[in-house]
Amino acid sequence: MLIRNSLLLMLCLLITLDFLLAADSDNNQTNQKVEIVRVIKPGVFDLQTESYLVRMRAWGVEFPQRGQPGFQEAITFTEQSLLSTNPKIEIKQEFDIQNMKVVDITHSKNGLNFSREAITQGFGWHLEKETNRFGPFLLAQLKAKRLNSGIWANNFNYRQIESPTAMPKPSFPGMMNRMNNFVPTLSYWETSFGKIHRPGCSFYQRGRGKLTSKPQGIDCRICGGRKAK
Repeated sequence: MLIRNSLLLMLCLLITLDFLLAADSDNNQTNQKVEIVRVIKPGVFDLQTESYLVRMRAWGVEFPQRGQPGFQEAITFTEQSLLSTNPKIEIKQEFDIQNMKVVDITHSKNGLNFSREAITQGFGWHLEKETNRFGPFLLAQLKAKRLNSGIWANNFNYRQIESPTAMPKPSFPGMMNRMNNFVPTLSYWETSFGKIHRPGCSFYQRGRGKLTSKPQGIDCRICGGRKAK
């Protein structure tokens, strides 16, 4: 009888201990918050995970840059929509050319898609190449254009400035300057006897002579030399 009571007591203690450990584990999971802690610019933000701070960019939408019409409205929309939230995030691209994760963002509470809302309200425009012309985003932009919403009411060519998501283009100043300053010139063949022949003449580059753009001799009677016939 004593042994039986002892076994029952031990069993009760084990069950209680398991319950307490499970409750503590649930509390830890609840306290481990994953949320957006900082907005860098429209559509770009930092997500704080358990161990890392990850910089992300909203998929399929681009916004005005600083100094362009609509920038302030776009960054305000991003802050109000994302700051201190824990949305559902789907990774579309591990890293873009600026080393940011490209993600599709859906609000946990209302189920709204961040990129689609930004396009619908005219805070940004659809990156068709990035989404492969994703239908809902196309329709959202058509609606925004029809209603003249946000950026579509501004008389400003946003695409005149290169996209910040585009691949940087290498520049070769020396080569470009040489190309811009290059002026084609005609090279004449001046023989050792002082006769001048132009390209196409049967005597061009025949015998002894030199190529020059400023010949000083006598023009060929056949081709005309400096004066084409």
